[in-house]
Amino acid sequence: MKTGNPIYTQNYVKLTVGSLSSSISFWIQIPLIIIIMYELTESPLQVTFANILWALPWSIIGGFAGTIASKYNDKNIMIFGRLLSFSAMLSLSILSFLGYLNVLFIYITLFIHGSGVVIDFPAKRQLMLDILGRNYIVRGNAIEAFFWQFSKLIGPLLAAMFLSYLNESFGLLLICVFLLINLLSIISLDYKYEGLSSKDSDQKIKIKDYINLLSNNKVVLTVCGTTVIMNMFMFPQQSLAPFVAVDILGKSSTFSSIILATEAIGALITSLLLLTLNTKKIGLVFSVCSSLCMFFLFIYSFSSNYIISLFIVSLVGLGIAGFGSTQSSIIQLSTNPKERGLAMGLLAICIGTSPIGSFIYGIFAETYGAQLTLRFLPITGCVLLIILIFTTKIIYKINTQTTDEDL
Repeated sequence: MKTGNPIYTQNYVKLTVGSLSSSISFWIQIPLIIIIMYELTESPLQVTFANILWALPWSIIGGFAGTIASKYNDKNIMIFGRLLSFSAMLSLSILSFLGYLNVLFIYITLFIHGSGVVIDFPAKRQLMLDILGRNYIVRGNAIEAFFWQFSKLIGPLLAAMFLSYLNESFGLLLICVFLLINLLSIISLDYKYEGLSSKDSDQKIKIKDYINLLSNNKVVLTVCGTTVIMNMFMFPQQSLAPFVAVDILGKSSTFSSIILATEAIGALITSLLLLTLNTKKIGLVFSVCSSLCMFFLFIYSFSSNYIISLFIVSLVGLGIAGFGSTQSSIIQLSTNPKERGLAMGLLAICIGTSPIGSFIYGIFAETYGAQLTLRFLPITGCVLLIILIFTTKIIYKINTQTTDEDL
């Protein structure tokens, strides 16, 4: 055991166990809720609206979450956020067992669950940097990204298994089990909060502070802009998986779980490469992979053969993992301690644009069908991203040695 390496400390192991449990619960939730909503409504718009309600808190309270993470104990904030998520999904599971599961209850509980996730996000990123330090934060994020993609592989399969052999009530209960592990992992953490000086903690954060950060730090601007594009033109495509499976590939709606799991296989390959190669050019990985995943999603829209489609989906996963593995690391390394909570709150707000993307995807799919939606929206996002990267002219220059003083 290499005790000098913070990767091997109990605190990081506990944090990783919690992250893995949370990720598994999320990837059970995505196909499970999509399939439940599909069977309840058979409406692309109403299915995507479930994703909208889950993601809406990112835009509503993302800035608030970043503010409190800058001022208060990260561990306590995370406990509150995770307790909120667990309580919401436990309520939904109980309603399902009692036979009261309906669209309204799903929408409400997903919104509360999403709020807990948003509250947890900036505090977790700061606590992770405190535990690992600058020298290990990129590898720590790569490990987390690997487990995120691993959970993306097994989560949808667990959802499909529970739907096939049991029912949606037991699937929702399984989500609660993993959320409980996530909550207990942070409660057991041995962490002493040092905090900022009283002068910094009492300082109020205003809208102009976000504007100044974006104006003065082109790296944060580019990462946030890329995040907006990905959440509007890339990630909402997952809600169309049942429609692709049924209308294009001629399979059952449950086959959507296989589509999501196949995407994870490609993502695992990228995550493993980033872990083993330990590349320093994280900015280049971030920009190239973000562009490629949308391009391959565009190619995916032309296939009606399920074997070819699954292969292309795995290529989409390659790009998604590169984006996810480097996104937080770039923010963490290119900001100082006073800016970091603000930057993470801003990133949370940008993630909160996904409801807009889900709404756009839902409207397009309702009007033109899933195939044309996947053909038009991803390539639009890819073009916008390329314009952003070459306009700012900085993100591909960022490496693991970059600090906020270099910008």
